Amino acid sequence: MASIKDVAIAAGVSTSTVSRIINENPAISAETREKVLKVMKDLDYVPNSMARALSNQRAFTVTLAINAEDVKSFNNPFFYEVMHGIEKVVYQKDLCLIIANMQTVIKKESILTWLINGKRTQGIILPSSLATEKNIKELNKHHFPFVVFGEPDSPDPLNWVDVNNRQGGQQAVDHLVKQGYRRIAFISGSRKELFNKNRFLGYRDGLERNGLTFREDFAAEGGNTKADGLAMMGTLLSLDDRPDAVICTDSIMSLGVLKAIQKAGLSVPHDIGIVSFDNYPVADLADPPLTTVDVDVYELGVQTANMLFKLIDNPLSRQQQTLIATEIQAKESTMRAK
Repeated sequence: MASIKDVAIAAGVSTSTVSRIINENPAISAETREKVLKVMKDLDYVPNSMARALSNQRAFTVTLAINAEDVKSFNNPFFYEVMHGIEKVVYQKDLCLIIANMQTVIKKESILTWLINGKRTQGIILPSSLATEKNIKELNKHHFPFVVFGEPDSPDPLNWVDVNNRQGGQQAVDHLVKQGYRRIAFISGSRKELFNKNRFLGYRDGLERNGLTFREDFAAEGGNTKADGLAMMGTLLSLDDRPDAVICTDSIMSLGVLKAIQKAGLSVPHDIGIVSFDNYPVADLADPPLTTVDVDVYELGVQTANMLFKLIDNPLSRQQQTLIATEIQAKESTMRAK
């Protein structure tokens, strides 16, 4: 493999000139640049991105911040899909993705301070749960590039990317109405979590635009486990005028909903239809398979990383917020005969 010294000798220039051309220094003339670039191509010379980063005193990493004590997030396959999307973009930029536990303290410094002051990373990606006032303040103090994935519940204007959860709630109602359902309930985890709140608002929007009346007793809120789904659906089934369809904001919870319906001797989709958010991992394994609001979390990771690199390249760029579109994946749980 050719070295930078080989390129310099073949082009009749110094190694420092080759280095300046690699790093796009405008002081080099166009003629010299063309000559050196041709030699690099002829010798099949590939610059060492790590060495370039070190010579520029720039890190060759991007950091994904996590809370290692948040076991729930690590048990969620969607986190790894987001990470996969981020890693793909970072790899294409010839950089490395590192994972940093926000609970770590190094030499009495927070992990953020250690990363920033030591120039150990070019940018940071935070999940919305870590977009706290303290963390945002520290990042802004250093004017450091960062992006949040998941809409943050913050009064400060931030750069973030999220799934269009409100759109998903609307789409779920629209689909059920087209299938002939009219008494549509909604089951979610805590609406203090912004994504659940937005899905609920989309549900309300969908009812309104389809001429249906919102009923408080049709909107259940609790945990997001299978047992929670079983309990909340049981309460809905005890109503005199029970729903004929239900939207669940979590695929695991939807299994409990399905079990409650079947325990009551009712049929899905003929008596009650089910739409669940999140196509993976259980929707296809349920019996019957569940219609879902599909969320492209891999694309969420890709868009988040792309936004971060725009900030790294242009720190003064205006703040951006991006929503990833959702779509209905229709399966048997809503396919009743009209």
